Amino acid sequence: MFWEGLTHIEQIFFIIGGISNLLFLLYIGYQFIGGDEMHIEGDWGFAFFSFRGITAFGMFLGWTGFLTLRSGNSLFLAIIAGVIAGSIAVWLAYHLIQFLLKFQSSGTLDIHRAIGKRGTVYLVIPAKEEGIGKVNIVIQGALRELDAVTDEAAIPTGETVFVYGITEGGQLLVKPF
Repeated sequence: MFWEGLTHIEQIFFIIGGISNLLFLLYIGYQFIGGDEMHIEGDWGFAFFSFRGITAFGMFLGWTGFLTLRSGNSLFLAIIAGVIAGSIAVWLAYHLIQFLLKFQSSGTLDIHRAIGKRGTVYLVIPAKEEGIGKVNIVIQGALRELDAVTDEAAIPTGETVFVYGITEGGQLLVKPF
């Protein structure tokens, strides 16, 4: 049988790789049902000690060590190759996650990003800050309808405006463009 034909150290590497693979598959399943990342963070902020990092290290250590031994190499070379492969796997996984997280957005509107942008009046903006109108403006890649005031003459619907500030109440300060 396969298992009986392995040396004890090959069995250990096989078990490390197999258990790490099983834990990783369980983790992936947990993620599909809405679970969160499990962290045991180090001081350096590197996610090596996350569940993902530990399982990646274990998979590559186990399988690389196993295959190195099966190829007729020494235990020392198997350990070195396994540690290097595991470390590279964690490093690549970390950088891949960091790259993918750059595409993540919180969706929270930062109204101050409207300053310096142009928009279109949707509802008339009354003169001299005597009332609130509405402006359609693209902020953070999305078209938004926001409250707006002006300290000049009334601005009619359809007019292009320039945002030059934000009031204490959170309305856009605009003037005709």
